[in-house]
Amino acid sequence: MRKLPAIESDYLLELEKLPGQDKGPVPWDEVYGQSRPLRIEVGVGNSPFLIEVASSEPGYNYLGLEYSHKRVIRFLQKVHQAGLENIRMLHLNSDRLFDEHIAPGSVEHLFVNFPDPWPKRRHGKKRFIARERLKAAVKLLSPGGGFSLRTDARDYALEALDNLEAREDLENRFSAGEWAPRPLYPFETPYEIKFKAQGLRIYYFEYQKRAET
Repeated sequence: MRKLPAIESDYLLELEKLPGQDKGPVPWDEVYGQSRPLRIEVGVGNSPFLIEVASSEPGYNYLGLEYSHKRVIRFLQKVHQAGLENIRMLHLNSDRLFDEHIAPGSVEHLFVNFPDPWPKRRHGKKRFIARERLKAAVKLLSPGGGFSLRTDARDYALEALDNLEAREDLENRFSAGEWAPRPLYPFETPYEIKFKAQGLRIYYFEYQKRAET
């Protein structure tokens, strides 16, 4: 990655330089300098969604993940302009982070907005909501922690509904076996605005981890 302007790099984390990363889960409170529950958005993209959530509910540490370098730069610029101190960014995909660097039961909310649907059958295992990948993500949620997903892809939504409903450690916040009628966090992403303008349906999912698991 090319060097970032200093003011932007204040918000960008380098995994290899984080405390404790060579020994297991990262002590995220130490990274942020504040002991607050951790929230994560997977695939920030060009959206201000995480910034809007962090502005409305500032009592959390927010971590954005994004693999595209150009999108990382744009997002960091937005964070700086918003003047928020509780957001950090990692330039990597979720698999590496989830497998090694986040303690199970330590994430208060996980947001996934319009993930790549990987429409070809042979790419099914790459979908975020594939059963094994979903299992790894849910393991990180604290009891009562939330999982929010939105997508415009119907086939993806059908698979997500099957896989989420099949998990005994998750509870549908609305009606079991159904998509959510609305998102808990109403901030629209650029993709959402675009798809709605095209008359496409947006499928919302709102789950929480059962307290007894």
